Amino acid sequence: MTVELEDRLYTSTEVADVLGVSLRSIYRYLEENKLQADVKTATGRHRFSKQNILQFLYPLGNTVSQAGQSPRMQVQAAPVQQVKQEAKSEVQIKPLPTIVQEAQAVTPQETQEPVDWLAKFREAAEKYKQEAVQAVSTPAPALESPQFAQPLSSSPLQPVSHPQEVQTKYYYKSNVGGLKDIAQQLDKSARKSGVPYAFTMQAGLSLHKPIKPFSILHAYVRAQDRDLFERMLELSGSDENAAQLCLFTTDSQTIFAAAKEMHGLFVVSDLQIKKDLLDNGEEDLAAELGN
Repeated sequence: MTVELEDRLYTSTEVADVLGVSLRSIYRYLEENKLQADVKTATGRHRFSKQNILQFLYPLGNTVSQAGQSPRMQVQAAPVQQVKQEAKSEVQIKPLPTIVQEAQAVTPQETQEPVDWLAKFREAAEKYKQEAVQAVSTPAPALESPQFAQPLSSSPLQPVSHPQEVQTKYYYKSNVGGLKDIAQQLDKSARKSGVPYAFTMQAGLSLHKPIKPFSILHAYVRAQDRDLFERMLELSGSDENAAQLCLFTTDSQTIFAAAKEMHGLFVVSDLQIKKDLLDNGEEDLAAELGN
């Protein structure tokens, strides 16, 4: 059976008709995080985009050919029996790297053979500590975009002055879900609104390499955009120990100018990650980033 999907929002009943399942099954898919809703109204009702339905039907991205694609796109609807079988199998697709790991997730191998990360990198931390501190005290070109760079002094005896970057930390808990959901929603909100952001500290380091599980995301946003992220991520204030997200608000453009995209998310420069880790007492993690 072929179903035509339009670029609009669908109700739960309409999605149930498209998938050939009951409305109760739709609610179960939402609870099990197998089906995503693009919008949740103030009355608690869900609205689904065409992309939400396609991601459920094709979790591995095996959609139909893109040739001749228009605002109306034809897709092959999954049979009811196949949808029910997939719901029972409870297969979970995790497209993001280490950042999507929940802090409480520990594999059997980690339980049987715990890794002493502190001992493993203690020697490396001493090696890089002095180099990292020296690099932080003198701003490097990697943190500056040409349009924001300070002109060099013509006299070798006159030091170059750099403006002090003012940063403020805000700690939150979110109603959108775990760390993976928060990271995805933060990126989606920023792209939709056309505002910059960049992950740092453990979240940023995990985009470079696998690290031990962590319980909080750190990200830079502009001060004027903080209210937007609070609404889009359904954030509520929290103390540091119970927080899921920490927003660093800054008016500095150099942080966002030097940010780069990795695995579909934006991350600050390597030097900025190392600086933030050292400033927060994470010397061993800073050593993992290398030179």
